[in-house]
Parts: sequence; structure tokens; C-alpha cells
Amino acid sequence: MKEYPNIQTMLHRSLTLLILVILVSCFDVVRVNQPSSATVGEEITVTLDVEITDDAGSTLIFGFCAPRAWRAFENTSVSFVSSIGNSTMTLIDPNEVDVENQRPWAEQITERVGFGGNYGEMEWVVFKADNSYTPPASTSEDDPVTGTITLKTKVGESNLITQLGYFLGEADWGYLNDDGNSTFYFEQTCLEVSGASGQPQDLCGPAPRQLVGLESYDFNDLLIITFDAREDTTALIGAEKVYFCSQAISSEGMITKCEKNPATEMKQIGPDLWQIAIWPPSYYGLDGADIGELSVNFQDAGGEIIVRNTSGRDFQILPKCF
Repeated sequence: MKEYPNIQTMLHRSLTLLILVILVSCFDVVRVNQPSSATVGEEITVTLDVEITDDAGSTLIFGFCAPRAWRAFENTSVSFVSSIGNSTMTLIDPNEVDVENQRPWAEQITERVGFGGNYGEMEWVVFKADNSYTPPASTSEDDPVTGTITLKTKVGESNLITQLGYFLGEADWGYLNDDGNSTFYFEQTCLEVSGASGQPQDLCGPAPRQLVGLESYDFNDLLIITFDAREDTTALIGAEKVYFCSQAISSEGMITKCEKNPATEMKQIGPDLWQIAIWPPSYYGLDGADIGELSVNFQDAGGEIIVRNTSGRDFQILPKCF
């Protein structure tokens, strides 16, 4: 089990407020135990050891930052045990607002905390304790209430790398505008989910190119794929022709389309801007529902210049259904 340094306060607490905060002044995250890897579809367990060092407030709020594809709001349970009492926790209705700002909890956490090192495709899901416990008046840094929060969640069905995050707050006072009654923590080591076909989607890495402009789509849709050779200053700037080299990865295996022919030749729609439209079921001879991802790169007519992402791997095109 890893030991982590104490989390320092984000802002000075107003002396006029008696609040339950989950920072060094009132709450301390002592230890986080989180796996560094998982297999697709596996249920993982995360524990956070915490100390309460103030006697104000009584109802714990807990937030979990996870990939949206995991549907954590359906597949996560949270509970805690402490030296003053134990409780399960219930998912907060997305429309439930806090008493301080009258805004939904998840909305505020997303706005103030963000998604850590993840570039996107994440969400915060928020839970509230079913039982409330007021720490004794003697509670202090020298005599804290101790507890352990346990989270169980099912990871998704695709390979993925992500940084998980956790938020702690208090319901009685709500999410104070000085952030004095809350804290958040992102595990430094990104968790890698493996076991499916294809390369992992790395949410911890730099944001990928947006090759498909649709807000949501799957592989039964007509996809218009756009490649800007000027992005990242690629070696295909000034190319006379650009070809779309791709692999469809499905339960039936991989289908590669990389020949230099009219089916893979992209249309120039502007200076160093290229486009191709494909309907995956026809283009790859597969049922679109069976395709898990497309792995693509862009090449010149001779196949001597090949543009991949900044990590040297093929670009990924994944369905985006949320």
C-alpha cells in the first residue's frame, strides 16, 4: 500500500465559518490504495484512508472521476467505515443542488476541479452518505476521527489508460465558494485497462486529433475523416496526394485497407487539408456493429512518408456514443 503526503489546503479558511472540510485543516487524505492495472470488465476496489480533524458538519460527499465509457453512475458502489460510525453512500440525483450555491454537485466539481491529467471523455459522479455522524467536540489534529472510504467500480470493455480522481466534501454546508470545505485527489499513476483487441485509448496522453467532426457516432454511420497536415507540422505539408491507410479491428480480426488506389485516396479540400468519407460496413466488408476501433495513418503516394500521432502510434478512431 502506497503512502502519500498530506494534501495541503487550497485556500485559507475564513475564521468565521465552522465547517467540515476535508483538507489538512479539517480532513486529511492519509493513504490511497488503487490498482495500476485492470482487465476489461473487471471490478476494481479503491480505498482512501482519511482523518477528520474538525467537529463541524456531519454528512459526507464523495466524488469519483472516471471515463464516461465506464458508466460509473451505474457500476459503482461507495461506503465508509469510521471510528464514529459506518455508512453506505447513494448516488446523488444529477439535479440535486448543494445548499451554498444551489448548483448540482457534479457540475460544480467539473468546473472547479477539472479532470486532472486526462484530456477529456471523463465525468464526475457524486455520492452522499446515507447516515450522518457528527464528530465529537474533542476532534482535532491531535485527536482525529479516522475512516476508510471503499469504492468498487467496473471498468469498461475497451483498452484504456486513465487517471482516476476523487473529491471529498460536506453536504451540511455545501460547496463553499472559497473551496474551504473540500479537497480533491488524482492518483499520479494512470490505471491501464487491457484485455480487448486494439491499442489502448490513452486519456492520460496529449489530446488526440479530432479526425471525425460528429459529436456522437458509431461504425454504422457515414464517417467523414479530415486530416490537416499542418497540425503538429507534419511531413505531409505540401504533398500532392495523401492516402488513408487504416485497419478495422473487430471480433473477426483485423481488416487492412492501405493500398494506393481511389478507395484510399483522400480529397484535398484546402491547403494541406484532406478528407475522405467512408461507410465502415461497406468499406471494410464487416458489420459496423462488430468494429471496435479504426487504427489509421496518412501516407504520401510512395508510402515513404507516414504520419502517425505524436507518440509514434497510429491514430485511433473510436465510437463516440455518449
